[in-house]
Amino acid sequence: MRTLTKQMMQNPELQPNSLEFLQKVINTTSDPIFVKNDRHCWILCNDAFCNFIGINRETLLDKSDYDFFHKSEADIFWEKDRQVLETGIGDENEETITTLEGKIRIISTKKSCFQDCQGNKYIVGIIRDITNRKHLEEALKQVVEELENRVEERTAHLKQAIEQLEIEVAERKEVEALLQEKNQKLEQTLLDLQQAQTHLIQSEKMSSLGQLVAGVAHEINNPVNFIHGNLVHANQYMNDLLDLLQLYQAHCPGSHPDLIEKEEEMDLKFLRTDLPKLLSSMQVGADRIRAVVQSLRHFSRIDEAEVKGVDIHEGIESTLMILSNRLKAKPDIPAIEVIKQYGKLPLVECYAGQLNQVFMNIISNAIDALEERMKQEIEHQPKICIITDFVEPNRVKICIKDNAFGMPKSVIKHLFDPFFTTKSIGKGTGLGMSISYQIVVDKHGGTLDCNSTFGKGTEFIVEIPMQRKH
Repeated sequence: MRTLTKQMMQNPELQPNSLEFLQKVINTTSDPIFVKNDRHCWILCNDAFCNFIGINRETLLDKSDYDFFHKSEADIFWEKDRQVLETGIGDENEETITTLEGKIRIISTKKSCFQDCQGNKYIVGIIRDITNRKHLEEALKQVVEELENRVEERTAHLKQAIEQLEIEVAERKEVEALLQEKNQKLEQTLLDLQQAQTHLIQSEKMSSLGQLVAGVAHEINNPVNFIHGNLVHANQYMNDLLDLLQLYQAHCPGSHPDLIEKEEEMDLKFLRTDLPKLLSSMQVGADRIRAVVQSLRHFSRIDEAEVKGVDIHEGIESTLMILSNRLKAKPDIPAIEVIKQYGKLPLVECYAGQLNQVFMNIISNAIDALEERMKQEIEHQPKICIITDFVEPNRVKICIKDNAFGMPKSVIKHLFDPFFTTKSIGKGTGLGMSISYQIVVDKHGGTLDCNSTFGKGTEFIVEIPMQRKH
């Protein structure tokens, strides 16, 4: 614990306010979060983790799984931690755990390996209690099985009736039509259940993300505003002091050898030119942080239930700000150029947070596709083009295009199906485009289309009405 605290004090990237600030940040999320050192002992955790385990933080820290859990469970946790530390590859799986209160819970645990600048390794874990979801899934499964059994029974009765009424052709056709209708209703029921499950999973995920993003933005906003406001006064005070110093030098030049020696020692000439530049750089940095915080606040509106008139471009910009790190150049790949051709759009009545989620899904997929192409074609110049326009009589259109490999028609026809994904196992859930389609079409009465030329790139076209029908 003392080692980690010292590293955070020496490393500016882990501040603003050391371990206390980090503790406050992770306490904003409802998901249990913990950090272990390379001895498999807890060195940091949030309130949700303490409440879930059933023990206070002071008792938990510097202890291992063997201090609280049954040896058979602790052996499993220890082995998985060891694999993450040795390979540096994260681990995500479902486990059954017995809390200190004797409750059996089903959890989804995601562990990642973090290595600081001095080579020390840590395990960062995020826990999602999925007990209720598992029970719900089991209940849904039983409902579906019951429905299937009822349909099978009804089908058997209908077939028997058809055999008995074979001579009466008209009645037989009526029974067959009734059977077909029942099957269609069953398919629709199953589809509705699947969509409900998809919404439940995605809503939980986005709700937690929104709370975390909003909490971080709130924690950062106050100190940044304080710094930003005081920089104006600091700049004025500095200019006044420099003016006063200039008057002293003008009226009392070379007044004392000690003063002359001190001026040379501190390189006064350089200081007078560099100090304003330093404050100007600090001002630019503070403005940048305020812009990032503003983007986080705009994007974190994912849980807003009200339909509001919003600026579509503001939502796109906040999404690009959050994804800016993925757009920058990396050691092995160039930066992704974003070309924006914004038309003049009015305010659009929509669920702002949900629409931001659509932009996030489409642009993230475009970045993934471009990264795959750049791994194979080093000289490729990656681009994402975002075009907005007003479409008569009352619709707005947003086109998002990339110049990645594109997709074949066999993939495009399944693109919006739930749980369909072309990504490797563990990298995609297959929910993003399905949820996006439901948000655009079902929630906003719009359209979401995909045009793709294999080998050249992909274009997604979102169209939504300016006013929703009430």
